[in-house]
Amino acid sequence: MSWESIASREYLSGSASHQLSATALLGSPDGSRHPLDVYEFAEEDYRHQNGNGSGHYQNGRAGLWECLVGCRHRLDQQLARRRVEQGLKLYRAHKQQAAVRKWSGALKSIRQRDDKFTLLGYLYQAYMDWGKYRESIDFAHKQLCISEELDSPNMRAEAYLNLARAHERLGALDRALAYARHSLFNECDQCATAGLVHLTVARVHLELAGFCKALEAFQRAHKIAQSIQDPSLELQVYVGLSELFSRLQDADKSARYAAKAYDLSRSLQLGDLNSRHHRAALLQMAAALRKQGELGDAHDYCSEATRLSVVSGDQASYARSIRIMGDIYRKKSDINLDILQKAFCQYESAMGSAASTGDRLCQMEAMDGAARCLEALRLQHKICNCRPLEFNTRLLEVAGSVGAKLLVRTVRSRLSRIYGSLGDEEQRGHHERLAAAMEEDLELRCGGCSEPFGLEADLLEALPCSHILHARCAYDILKRRDKKKKRLCPDCHKSVSSRLYLHCEDPHGLNALNHSSLSLASLRASSLATLEDCHATSSV
Repeated sequence: MSWESIASREYLSGSASHQLSATALLGSPDGSRHPLDVYEFAEEDYRHQNGNGSGHYQNGRAGLWECLVGCRHRLDQQLARRRVEQGLKLYRAHKQQAAVRKWSGALKSIRQRDDKFTLLGYLYQAYMDWGKYRESIDFAHKQLCISEELDSPNMRAEAYLNLARAHERLGALDRALAYARHSLFNECDQCATAGLVHLTVARVHLELAGFCKALEAFQRAHKIAQSIQDPSLELQVYVGLSELFSRLQDADKSARYAAKAYDLSRSLQLGDLNSRHHRAALLQMAAALRKQGELGDAHDYCSEATRLSVVSGDQASYARSIRIMGDIYRKKSDINLDILQKAFCQYESAMGSAASTGDRLCQMEAMDGAARCLEALRLQHKICNCRPLEFNTRLLEVAGSVGAKLLVRTVRSRLSRIYGSLGDEEQRGHHERLAAAMEEDLELRCGGCSEPFGLEADLLEALPCSHILHARCAYDILKRRDKKKKRLCPDCHKSVSSRLYLHCEDPHGLNALNHSSLSLASLRASSLATLEDCHATSSV
């Protein structure tokens, strides 16, 4: 055997630590790539050397190639983590596409399943903000696979929560509710995940017109938000409560909860990705003020939310903002009929944007707004009955498939009036009977006076047991001082000591709305300062 072959064999099988420099694998100070990054080491190469070598790797002594592969893996992990951190910085600077490219590149290299689960969560939220709900579902399913591999209840709870949220926006409400329940089965702690699950359950019940169940879930989410001091979760609860009372035609209470959400969004550093909750609070303020007839302020809030949605690439908020702008124009048409066409155009844009993302809930709401415009034009004899009839029939199919019972009742009542104008008494009576049956199924009757609520503008009160009454009926119960006539909820007969405030209302000033929170002068100042210097392109 030659001297060269002996020296080469001793080198490959030797254990001297000085053969590799400890500084040779460190990154360069200027951030450029290390020469080792140029060559892709593969484990197959190592196995080939191991199988065809002279047996030195099989005796338990680490060889040169094994050391290089291990170093390469560690280096890949460090580079991947750096890409994740860079992606977070880019996303907060409203450079979403660059951030997602960083995260997608890091996803290929990350081997630690905990780190991969977290990174998939970032990608899930980014695609949710873009309105790409089906792609978000893919990331949530990958999270679920990792949680099963690690047998982690907390990870499983988060993965099921993400699946529930995406399916909710796609209009698959029953499936969203099932995923939310699975999440609760895996999460027992009073943590943010459990609070978000209750929030999702509340939103699903709200779409299904289960208002008492929605109120109960909002209470649970609010309790968790208070216990863990999570302002972003608390803000989302207030937004949801504002929407609940808006659908029940209590504009004052809706505005109070919206104002509370907006105050939280501008006074707290929520620390969430891209301040999506701030946009939600702005939109809810616009919707609540529109209900109260404050159309100028509502327009300003909605315009600001639209601007932020465009800059951040949030297609879901963008679609909702132009839908709410359509509501504002439709309300203005009571004064100027020429604006009605402008409102209809806003609804058409919202329907197109929502359809492109698969957001069936926003699409359904925009269709309802457009149907209201057509009904107004029909009553003014500017169009015939054919187009409103066709449009409302399509809307009835969408609302029925989603399970939006309150909207189904509204559309059937509208169809009953249209068929009455056409002289079709059979269809008019058919839709009228079905609308009455749906109204009974909604169980929107006050336990105090047995009269319906939520169908016309009225003042309502919610009790701690999650039952809703007319405000006058609730006051009659709460002002009782006679021991023989106990203060009991008329629906569940539980003892009632107070109304449901959820830290929103001032009991000494029930009709006074804190207009300081509605100051338009501070509206733009409350937006993220980075937006003014942002050069990110919009994906909307």
